[in-house]
Amino acid sequence: MFWQEDIKEERFTLPNTIQDAVFNIHTNVLPIDHAYLLSKALLKHLPWLKKVNAGVFDISVADGNGWEQDHESSLYYPSKRSKLSIRIPKERLDDVTVLIGKTLVLGKYQINIIKALKSKMMSDMQIVFAKHIACDENTSEEDFLQTSFMQLQTLGIQPKKMMVGLKRKISTLNSVIHTRSLMVADLRKSESVRLQELGIGDYRLLGCGLFLPQKGIESINTV
Repeated sequence: MFWQEDIKEERFTLPNTIQDAVFNIHTNVLPIDHAYLLSKALLKHLPWLKKVNAGVFDISVADGNGWEQDHESSLYYPSKRSKLSIRIPKERLDDVTVLIGKTLVLGKYQINIIKALKSKMMSDMQIVFAKHIACDENTSEEDFLQTSFMQLQTLGIQPKKMMVGLKRKISTLNSVIHTRSLMVADLRKSESVRLQELGIGDYRLLGCGLFLPQKGIESINTV
């Protein structure tokens, strides 16, 4: 855990340069570890994702904020509320609408794209959470925090509080990417938005380094 003093509020105008394109979907079952398959399926329709500051969120089983629950089964059954979210520059929002009505083929599994919802701007909330940050398999919690701290500083962000969460794995065709979750709190509003826009680390199209706003940290269990 990394913890410093609180910060003062600031005046801030929320930018709209990076947004999350959101789609209603239908799928009966998916492997929990589907980030690579999802990225590969999307790139068939949106090859330009590799060329812009894009990120793809996995279609997560509901597990709160990702700190308390891990999954023993290799499959799960997304609910009707499950969404597909792709983080892209604002000027590309119209381009992703080609997905509407398409079926994404993830090996033996399929995701039907039903319709586009209103895109989401980044949030100025002072707590953000990333389910996956790529790291070495044997990286200690202390080293992970130190690396994350340096990556944040490179973005001009001075983190006051950070907490490390669960270890996970993302399987690709030829390798396994090891990740840990990370919460960053007490950010300035401008820092929060910058972190959501830019992320940290590699493998954004596999869902790594992508931060989402969180309402609080009181109930977080970091086992």
